[in-house]
Amino acid sequence: MANTLAEALALLQSGRVDDAIRQLTRLASMPPPNADVLRWLAIAHARARDFEKAQLAIKAAIEINPAKADFFLTAANIQQDLGNLSTAVELLQQANRIHPNFAEGRNNLGIILADLGRTKEAIPVFLEAIRLKPGYARAYVNLAAAQLRSLLFEDALASARHAAALQPDYAHAHHLCGGALVMLGNSIAAEANFVTALQLKPDFVEASLLLAKTLLKMKRAAEAEQVLQRARTFSPNHDEIWSMLGDISAQRDDLSTAVAAYDHAFTLRPNDISIATRISLLLPNIYESSAHVSACRIQIGLRIEQLGARLSVLADGLRPGRFGDAISNCFLLAYQGGNDRELQRAYADFVGNVAKRVLPPGPNVLARADPQNRRIRIGFCSRFFYVSTVGNYFASWITDLDRQVFEIFLYHTHVVDDNLTKGLRAVSDHFYQVEENFEFFRNRIHADELDILIYPEIGMDRIVYLLAAFRLAPIQVSGWGHPVTPGHRSIDYFISCELMEPLNAQAHYNEQLLYLPGIGTRYELPTVAAEVVSKTRSDYQLPELANLYLFPQSMFKIHPANDEILVNAMANDPKGVLVMFAGQNEHITQKFVARLFAAFKAKGLSSQGRVKILPAVGHDDYKRINQLCDVMLDTILWSGGNTSLDALAMGLPIVSLPGEFMRGRQTMAMLTLLGVEELIASSPEDYLRIAFRLATDKTYRQGISQRIIANQGKIFDDPAPPRAFAKLMEKLVREPATIAANGGVTQVQ
Repeated sequence: MANTLAEALALLQSGRVDDAIRQLTRLASMPPPNADVLRWLAIAHARARDFEKAQLAIKAAIEINPAKADFFLTAANIQQDLGNLSTAVELLQQANRIHPNFAEGRNNLGIILADLGRTKEAIPVFLEAIRLKPGYARAYVNLAAAQLRSLLFEDALASARHAAALQPDYAHAHHLCGGALVMLGNSIAAEANFVTALQLKPDFVEASLLLAKTLLKMKRAAEAEQVLQRARTFSPNHDEIWSMLGDISAQRDDLSTAVAAYDHAFTLRPNDISIATRISLLLPNIYESSAHVSACRIQIGLRIEQLGARLSVLADGLRPGRFGDAISNCFLLAYQGGNDRELQRAYADFVGNVAKRVLPPGPNVLARADPQNRRIRIGFCSRFFYVSTVGNYFASWITDLDRQVFEIFLYHTHVVDDNLTKGLRAVSDHFYQVEENFEFFRNRIHADELDILIYPEIGMDRIVYLLAAFRLAPIQVSGWGHPVTPGHRSIDYFISCELMEPLNAQAHYNEQLLYLPGIGTRYELPTVAAEVVSKTRSDYQLPELANLYLFPQSMFKIHPANDEILVNAMANDPKGVLVMFAGQNEHITQKFVARLFAAFKAKGLSSQGRVKILPAVGHDDYKRINQLCDVMLDTILWSGGNTSLDALAMGLPIVSLPGEFMRGRQTMAMLTLLGVEELIASSPEDYLRIAFRLATDKTYRQGISQRIIANQGKIFDDPAPPRAFAKLMEKLVREPATIAANGGVTQVQ
């Protein structure tokens, strides 16, 4: 019998499952009944996906020998394959009772508990398996995976490294090292671990996907695409590979290729909400013309409407655990230059309705205790609590709060940790920082029982956009870090600056509009580091004798309506040179330059030598370049914010043409505060007149520059806006009825 059983197991090991089943069936029919044969027959049937026969065989084996822990382990594995995880847990618990030192049983129990979402229970089970079998590399890997799910990133890294040390050729161990390092913000080390995992197991799709995502974070899109194309050769029907290929094509503005990739992913996973929203929100970074903008605006309106019509089908296919990873935000819509109120509300309603169908409702935050006799619990949530546009602009909202009045909670959805981050951590009572984990922040904010929650921006970051769709605090407020209405019905107020808004501003917002004075923040006066202050134009390859018109906005912000003004400015000034910075990738830069040069050609003007595209530089070099230019041309429809503040700090005059919406009026407010209203144009012709005079009349320019520098205290280091912000937040919480009469306007229904 033993030799015959050995032959059957050899057949099973070699992959000849049907032959093994025939031999094991014959052996099982021979008296007396043999429990070991029945167990192997159950395993063979399970490999053949015949789970009904597998269950019968293992049941018979257990009836013969109910004291064999291995038999219960096999029964549990079969139930796991069938998706009966609770039954599998009971069987493994029985196996571990029979054999208290059964490390494999502990390991499998931990796996199933983790699959059930019971990771806190799984971790001690894996630790027990390791105690029983100290060199158990697989248990270390499973422990690392559970620790990652529990956001114990340092512990996960240690466990995964231990597994890799025990078994250096264990690809999954290196993969999990990479995953932990990503969450700890060490992309370079993560990349090395993913590469090792793929060298050991080239068809390891999950490692390829994480490597590609890591490379994209490091702005290495071409390499990420190569990784995905290699993964596609092993798994041509993996939908996420195709989705990511679509994302990369979209980032370089190759929308036809992006659509083809998304469509292919959609055929592999029909009605997947992640792919559906990517397709629906797809917009160019660089438009061909104003007519192209209009056409795209009509299209996205129709696509958002279609998403709403397919809500039930799309939502029903979404598992609750995927909500935070599956839905995109609508970032590029704001750069079309229109009133986005209805479109933003329509898409926000879609997201909110998906959430209602997919996720259980949270606690009733509107019923929280009155904060009259304690500090106000105020929360701030953003991805940008580091040196960045949002971080620089809104840090004083946090740092200047009175800690005797406010208990400060900060939720940082990114792992970047610089001096600004450290400063914000120091002034906070509670600081939470995790990389892009929707569920963590949703649960954390709920648990902290805030009185008021502030999002400095809503729309730039996907996780923050999704969090804002929920009622996590009784009062929820958006700042203008992304200066467009977010549209979520869960956001009560939108904070803006009175000088930056037109008279009919409330018509542009779904939220009640509230105002702050000045530029709305205490913005520290930028200075230039000593090591760059002596640099000249030649150090940046800028022409020494030209009149330099700085136009520094990101290329995706430049509406086609700007092109005519830029070309006319150069036509007016034969010595003029337009100074710009390269876009977020080479493809974006080439596409914008092609459009701009076509405008030069249409004007009958040569573009040769008239446009200087500089590479990205450090902030100090950027500020020095401002000092070396003659005038800044503000973007129409989307004016400068931080870029304008940097220019004005350097004394560089800016010519601005105010737009219809707040996002096109920020520079205007700054110039008004500085007392140089003559730089605010009333028409495109007036804009060109002002620009020409600033660029060509040195005496006039120097006089304007001196006035700007003399009045810098009116926009820089001004304590009034954050003081007003604190008073406004206190009134919102303690005296909400006074808001409409003290800085707010009534909401338009």
